[in-house]
Amino acid sequence: MLICLAGLRSIPDYIYEAAEVDRASPWRQFWSITLPMVMPFLMLAILFRAIENFKMFDMVNLLTSGGPGSTTEVASITFEARGFRENGAPAIRRPWPSFSSSPCFGAANIYVKALNRVKQR
Repeated sequence: MLICLAGLRSIPDYIYEAAEVDRASPWRQFWSITLPMVMPFLMLAILFRAIENFKMFDMVNLLTSGGPGSTTEVASITFEARGFRENGAPAIRRPWPSFSSSPCFGAANIYVKALNRVKQR
């Protein structure tokens, strides 16, 4: 939350004043000024949340193992359960661990491309 607030506070007032002189609507100001300038901060906050989600694996696994049911299950517990404990087959014979890393690489690729696009503006 503080990262997003810092991103909003980092936008200079003169940009909004220039948009008002150009008669930009508040909606247009949001899409053309606020969102592009806050995007790196939002992406950083999302990255921190994702890292924190995967750091919770050991604590959740030791305390509750994702139970009762799936109430305390986080994404890393789901990956571990599907990749190493499902159906009793050895993990080497199943493709799930390699397929579960594909979304991580895809998300990292999207993150880097979006940051490069913001940097070019």
